[in-house]
Amino acid sequence: MNYDVLLINIISALLGALYIIYYFSAAFAYNLTSKSKSFFIITFGLLNGTVSCLTSTTALKPVFLLTLSIALIMAVLKAPFIQAFLSFSIYIIGLAIGNALIPVIIPNQTVATLQTQPLLLLAGNLFASLVAFLVFMLVRPIKKYIKMISSSDRFLLLLTAATIAVLCTTFAIHLYSSNFSKNFYLITAAISISYCIFTILMWFNALRHVIREEDLKQQKFYNESLRSTLFELRRFRHDWINNLTVIASMIKMNKTAELKQYVSELIDQCSSHINTQIFDIKNAGLFGILSSKINLAAEKGISVNMSVIGEIEDIPDIKISELCEVIGIFMDNAIEEAVSVDKSISVNIVNGESFIEISISNSCRTAPDMQKIYHEGFSTKGTGRGMGLAIAKKIINSYKNILHITTYEDNVFTQTLEIANKKGQ
Repeated sequence: MNYDVLLINIISALLGALYIIYYFSAAFAYNLTSKSKSFFIITFGLLNGTVSCLTSTTALKPVFLLTLSIALIMAVLKAPFIQAFLSFSIYIIGLAIGNALIPVIIPNQTVATLQTQPLLLLAGNLFASLVAFLVFMLVRPIKKYIKMISSSDRFLLLLTAATIAVLCTTFAIHLYSSNFSKNFYLITAAISISYCIFTILMWFNALRHVIREEDLKQQKFYNESLRSTLFELRRFRHDWINNLTVIASMIKMNKTAELKQYVSELIDQCSSHINTQIFDIKNAGLFGILSSKINLAAEKGISVNMSVIGEIEDIPDIKISELCEVIGIFMDNAIEEAVSVDKSISVNIVNGESFIEISISNSCRTAPDMQKIYHEGFSTKGTGRGMGLAIAKKIINSYKNILHITTYEDNVFTQTLEIANKKGQ
């Protein structure tokens, strides 16, 4: 055994262990103890460096290293298989890219010649490790970028990147290997193809899971909206059966004065709590969330002045569950503020030629800080608050067809959503 090569491989593996720990911290927010980190770095470095040196002449070297590394990551860092697989794969991809660039940095060199020159081998391994480090440094910004794009685009991006990276890096070593045998080449090709197939199947499975979860979420949302609407209809029917029974009794008893007073009270009650314009909203989700919030406002003694221009049925290019989550947050905030001010809020909905506009207004005791109201955790109502508007803003920012306008004028705070309408395109 060449102990110089063994030592260099161990040093490279130790660096790889550091990168993997950084990956779990950046990508999954793992909080590992110093003892776990030290044990993993030492174990990963010694075992991977030794196995890499002992299997340098066999075509199964990638299989041995992949199996050993995933087992170590799962056992020591307590990571699930997929995360362990991805972390080591990113490390190998970074090393392969670095190895592919070695002929540019150190010209006229092959694997065989580097093995006989420890200093050049060390320089090459350190360079490859540096490239791997740069790849790992991209994990955090890439993760943030992926969160900003839609699920379908995210899937295509990751699938394309993973496939291209695996295909390119697996054969990178061939660029500077003069003793690359045909059998070794075929085995490596089989491993590469298997890796790509596994990656594709894994992402297709993840995509199916995302689609299934989204379908279930939408179905649950519509069921809850329908349940809420049916409950209100049953309550309305029950109340009016009782009212008609009382009216019929008063008529039989010739209680004319009491009858007039009772009917007058019913009319006042209907005028204050029932706005028939809500029935121009034909979208079940939007109707459900608004009717439930209007009922909540009525229970708190708050009147809701609603205006609906045009029938609202199809709302294009937005998940109704997410739109209703935003509307629910805006309504909750308006109701909470209206309780201590003038006991009224306004909801205006317009179905225009080129957009659907939804505005929710309420009076305010004090002017809100327009620069901070959407910051997570910011609230004028005490600690542990301020999550709603931050969540709403995040949802709105994920759509390119929504214009969000926030205004404060004459002590009135207004949230307006303008959703691009396909009719105007």
